[in-house]
Amino acid sequence: MYRTHNPNDEVLMQSLRQKGEELEQYLLRAEHAESERQEALMEYLQLLNENRAAEVGVWFSERMLNRVHQAFLAHPTTDLAIDLLYACVLVQQFHSMAFDPWRSHPAINLCSSALQLLEAEGKLSDCCRFSQACADTYAEANWWPEALACAKRSHKIVKRLLKQGITVLEDGELLDLRDTAFAICLYAQHTADGVSDALIAELQNDLSPEMFDEVVQDVQEAMPDMEIDPVERTPEYLKIRYELEEKIDEALEHQRGYYDYCKEYWMAKRLILRSDYGISWKSPATLNPNIEFH
Repeated sequence: MYRTHNPNDEVLMQSLRQKGEELEQYLLRAEHAESERQEALMEYLQLLNENRAAEVGVWFSERMLNRVHQAFLAHPTTDLAIDLLYACVLVQQFHSMAFDPWRSHPAINLCSSALQLLEAEGKLSDCCRFSQACADTYAEANWWPEALACAKRSHKIVKRLLKQGITVLEDGELLDLRDTAFAICLYAQHTADGVSDALIAELQNDLSPEMFDEVVQDVQEAMPDMEIDPVERTPEYLKIRYELEEKIDEALEHQRGYYDYCKEYWMAKRLILRSDYGISWKSPATLNPNIEFH
């Protein structure tokens, strides 16, 4: 069953969208202090979260992202680069709320120049938080090569921060190479290469052989005992993922997150992969008959 349509929800979403348009104009007015603009933005974001207004949140955050990106292209400053990463994290959060984290991919790519600038300028805390957020988003979408790349980047940034004697980020997050190594190993397990010998050697050097063994043990305990079709690790599958997700979303009439959604999602995915791409794919339900999915 798809989720039922509630006219009251539509009225609420329209009201929230109108508030977003008014906020955009408020944020652009130079007479308001930065603290006032930040407070107004936080209040609006909280309102969106309280109402689970994912669609409006995506609309608002992507408009913010594109506006800041245009400003950054015209004047590539560190302040605008930080604003761009922040807007991208908002885009990811609202896409996650909308059950389509894969749609954050273009926004993340849009931030590559800003991320490089901030790394070069030594703004590593911002880079670290952004890379971790991207890794989480890609992992939620099961885009494992991208999740792994972001986790590796985060690991390198944490190493630089620790060498500078920084062990805690501004938000109170403790920096620990074991955490980033855990993410790397976990995501690598889902890729075609797995945890390669070169990766093992690098992480053992960063930690210690004993500490790395502990991380590997933690990863093994965290790995779900579930089989996934290996076709998902092939280049043919990886290159069509975004287009595939768009087609599945259209086939399911853009409805997501309802009870038993995964079963309808897998059915549509199997049919589209076979008819549009000639790829034979088995769902987790087929490969794991002893697990109950909803």
